[in-house]
Amino acid sequence: MNITVMKSAFQSVFRDTRYVAVSVLISFFMFFIFILVNNFSTFVTVLRLHSSAKLMIDVITNGAVNILDYSAALFASIIAVSILSGMTISMIIYQVRFTRSFGGKRNLAGFGGIFGGAFSSACSACSTTLVSIFGVAGGLAILPLKGLEFSLPSIGILVMSMYFISKGLVESGRCKI
Repeated sequence: MNITVMKSAFQSVFRDTRYVAVSVLISFFMFFIFILVNNFSTFVTVLRLHSSAKLMIDVITNGAVNILDYSAALFASIIAVSILSGMTISMIIYQVRFTRSFGGKRNLAGFGGIFGGAFSSACSACSTTLVSIFGVAGGLAILPLKGLEFSLPSIGILVMSMYFISKGLVESGRCKI
């Protein structure tokens, strides 16, 4: 992987404060979604009670603390996937805006990494409902890394997607090395 390609693309994309703002907003949104997935029933209950905004913030905070208490590595992977998701989506928006092309499979891989990160957003027991969609809910009990088996490949996919987006921007002439 050529680091200068990614550095050049990052400089082109993130020197514009709009893309930095989009990246930060998407990162916070993704983090919220990951916390929501982990505490979905609690959020639904709070919404049904028409509770105050302070209670909703307390629920979000407690959800994040619960994941951190369960596994610091899992919490760090959620933050990494959230930040990489924000950066990837910002780069895709930049690419679409300036090259007038979506980038095909390269960008779809990034969304695959984001989706995979959703599976890692909770502890193994909490992710069972998500993973049961694929029929492997019972298999989570034997995973030795407590759910990191989903987030580590997601992080890798997101980094590779960012590299391919960067490479596409450099090849299009939008970024200079």
